[in-house]
Amino acid sequence: MIEGAGAPHDALALSPVAFGDLPGWTDDDLAGAVASFLRSCAKLAELPDDAPVGADGHGGKARQWRKACRAAAKVAAGDPAAARTMFEAEFVPYQAAGTGGPTGKLTGYYVAELHASRTRHGKFQTPVLGRPDDLAMVDLASYLKDAHGRRIWGRFEHGELVPYYTRAEIRKGALAHRGLELMYVDDPVDLLFAQIEGSAKASLDDGTVAWLEFAGKNGRAYRGVGGILRGGGYLKRGEGTMQGIRAWFHDHPGRFDAIADQDASYVFFSVSSQAGAIGSQRTVLTAQRSMAVDRAFIAMSTPIWVETQAPVPGHKGVTALWHHLLIAQDTGAGILGAVRGDIYWGDDAAAAELGGRMGGPGKYWVLLPRGVAN
Repeated sequence: MIEGAGAPHDALALSPVAFGDLPGWTDDDLAGAVASFLRSCAKLAELPDDAPVGADGHGGKARQWRKACRAAAKVAAGDPAAARTMFEAEFVPYQAAGTGGPTGKLTGYYVAELHASRTRHGKFQTPVLGRPDDLAMVDLASYLKDAHGRRIWGRFEHGELVPYYTRAEIRKGALAHRGLELMYVDDPVDLLFAQIEGSAKASLDDGTVAWLEFAGKNGRAYRGVGGILRGGGYLKRGEGTMQGIRAWFHDHPGRFDAIADQDASYVFFSVSSQAGAIGSQRTVLTAQRSMAVDRAFIAMSTPIWVETQAPVPGHKGVTALWHHLLIAQDTGAGILGAVRGDIYWGDDAAAAELGGRMGGPGKYWVLLPRGVAN
């Protein structure tokens, strides 16, 4: 029921470094990162000057980001040299480390594609549910100084907040007859991955396209289906990728509910007014420039220099060193820890292939505005 409950078990340590210490720093075309950062600047502009940035205010105050945002707005589109100059002038880099050291886990995600209908018929039987009106969220930062980004999700019963219905209870009808169905999809596995990723692109049978964005969750503890399958001995080590999971469900369609119900968490959606994946910061995500982080440690809007291994397109099982500057613009139920990131790859078939196969050790360096660093 408590989102981010695992965060206090880790701790973030930041060590100042020089830009020259960032591996591969001069190899990235940073112009794309500027465009992504400006989307976060638009959200920062909505905050009062004294508003804290990030959980517990660890990203400083909104006013301390203003100068960097103004400088980014002056960078000409497609000018990598000017982009690099701006980042080096406005930010200070720090290597991030958790209790286990600077090496953490970096994975990838993408926008899942759904085939759906606004009416239930034929193969379109699995409902995509909107947020119930009795689902409540409590941000503990309103009550605790050391909330570490934790939130509680549930529903009120006799004046008390109680856990919300589990995935199994929802599937069996706990929310039936409440008019929550946004549409119906032809494959429950597709919907499961959309809930894992937190957004989706729905191609409807009437020829239209609808973008779905995160609208809430039941707050139950997330348990990855890949881990469930591996724990049950159904998948071997290395097979817990999106592709491996899909293949197993394809071969065992009658086992879907029994496996999926072991993950009690459930995500609700709304139809977005914007085309594109929407992150937790309420910005449109940028492929290979946006990243989901644990907001208990990393503030939304933070530029992050990443070093990891990424899949090589067209070469199964082959990876290559990957260095890029990304912006923290999203979160995820399974993204917990001081050095834990989930890289957004996009919304096409190539993104699904790469995002679904990515996962392994990595490091990152956070860039903080000089006002925050001081």
